[in-house]
Amino acid sequence: MQPELASLLAKFGWQIEEAAFASTLDLAGLKGAMQKYKYIKLGQLGSGSYGVVHKAMNRETHELLAIKKVAHSAEHGLSDSTIREISTLRELCHDNIVRLKDIIATVNGHHVHLVLEFLDCDLRQYLDTNPQASEIGRIKSIVLQILRGIRYAHMNSIMHRDLKPQNVLVGVAKGQVKITDFGLARCFLPNADRAYTERVVTLYYRAPELLLGAPCYSAAVDLWSVGCIMAEMINFEPLFKSDTEIGLLFRIFERLGTPTPDVWRDLPGLAHFSDEFPNFRPRPMHELVPRLANDPHGLDLLSRLLAYDPNRRITARQALDHPWFQGVTV
Repeated sequence: MQPELASLLAKFGWQIEEAAFASTLDLAGLKGAMQKYKYIKLGQLGSGSYGVVHKAMNRETHELLAIKKVAHSAEHGLSDSTIREISTLRELCHDNIVRLKDIIATVNGHHVHLVLEFLDCDLRQYLDTNPQASEIGRIKSIVLQILRGIRYAHMNSIMHRDLKPQNVLVGVAKGQVKITDFGLARCFLPNADRAYTERVVTLYYRAPELLLGAPCYSAAVDLWSVGCIMAEMINFEPLFKSDTEIGLLFRIFERLGTPTPDVWRDLPGLAHFSDEFPNFRPRPMHELVPRLANDPHGLDLLSRLLAYDPNRRITARQALDHPWFQGVTV
């Protein structure tokens, strides 16, 4: 027996001299430890408030994986975001959504490990390091795959609520795109007026209804984020950028024009809307995204993704049928 394995077994009741388990064998602890033994950590991929992510390999299959280590305590259990992510990923199974392969937990442990599909990098890193990322054909393929994943989530009554380049994974060789990090996701009922928190979606990608304090919103918030990602890929920088909510709101108004009840029926009833807002005139979309100046289909899709009124904003299903994607292969 390998010394490493013998040491692991001894920790949970293996008696080396007798080559047998003691009567006080900790089966639950041993099971969790053996699950972790299946994987070899190859290095750290990232870290944040959620925990740490390591690149790993399955000892048996040699499959590359990402293992996300999240905190767990006997007193408080798992965080709400971790519970959301686990429950969502166990429900969703789609080629453009990252798959949860395994969950490693021990009875008395302080952490839970989520074993996920591994892809080379996130979209932010891909845009920064791969010259082909700037090609319009490549951008179309990436946006198409994001929309496929979001459409599937919405069909299953789940909105992501935190779409951004860092939460989109890319497999460089095959051009695969998968949505990840469902820690802010939640279920919704179609056509139901339910109050949700507006403190979702990373600031640059946050829809105007969230910035203006709408208590009830829909899966359309994800489509606004897709529009922001699409524009960022084409322009090489975020379309709307500010460090504060009010600052971001004014950046949006400066580019798309200050909205009125004529274009957004529910605008006057929003908590943070004011008649005192500066009155900006809308700029033509081809000035905001010059690389699409001669691409009317691209300009139309982006305009419909960035529609102020969420009821008029294009849906994922409608976007997938848009002529901008005609002839795109994934």
